[in-house]
Amino acid sequence: MSLFIFDVGGVFRDSSKAINEGYKKGFLAAGLTYKFYPEDIWHLRGIGKYNRSGNCIKALLAMQKTNYNLGKITHDANAETKLDEIIKINSNNKDEKTAILIREEYKKFFNSEEANNLIKIYSNAKNNIDILHKMGYKLAIFTNSSISTVKRDLKELGLNKFSLIVSEEDVKNKKPSGEGIEKIIAEIKENKKQTFYVGDSVVDIKAAKNAGCKSVALLSGMGLEIHIRKENPDFVFGNLTEMTNYFANANTKMK
Repeated sequence: MSLFIFDVGGVFRDSSKAINEGYKKGFLAAGLTYKFYPEDIWHLRGIGKYNRSGNCIKALLAMQKTNYNLGKITHDANAETKLDEIIKINSNNKDEKTAILIREEYKKFFNSEEANNLIKIYSNAKNNIDILHKMGYKLAIFTNSSISTVKRDLKELGLNKFSLIVSEEDVKNKKPSGEGIEKIIAEIKENKKQTFYVGDSVVDIKAAKNAGCKSVALLSGMGLEIHIRKENPDFVFGNLTEMTNYFANANTKMK
């Protein structure tokens, strides 16, 4: 029976408002104004290296000095390259220390119980997991987030249905490295060809390919379709329900 390994943000939870609030608190702590919107920050995190909070903050600090519209840039097919150029032109040595301060404030907030109030679990997430679990599929989680936020936010899914949860504390290399996926495959003893990594961003697709398993991209999270499609994932679905329906119907063929 096949193994499904899931990312968390953008797959099970919408943490866009919590992420945005964390960055806002960081900017204010650094004595800076904050002019960004949750949706734009969410989509920024879906673009390549900007999935990392540190890189995202550097981009925001550079953007703050320009008149560019972040929303327009994230929807550009060459967004990652454009962001790289904006940072190169608009950053200085002082920004490095500022970015560290902002990230510390962001992490402190995002890992707090207060942040949980701004996080929304996608409707039908629990139902979809229940369906896959009852059909006998093996389930696991690999996320760049901390194990504390996984336990905090996903209690209603029934974490006992997942054979293994691998978080940022369990790997040396975060995504796009496939280390976490390979760790799960090895411990559960599943064939890579029968393993599917389900994510919502560019780094998720790259991690799946680096691990040698199938990549499943959902368009309900951080990653915009224009960036997702460029990575040529094995499967693309609008959301977790579409994915579940597809594999539930294909169950007999995959056994």
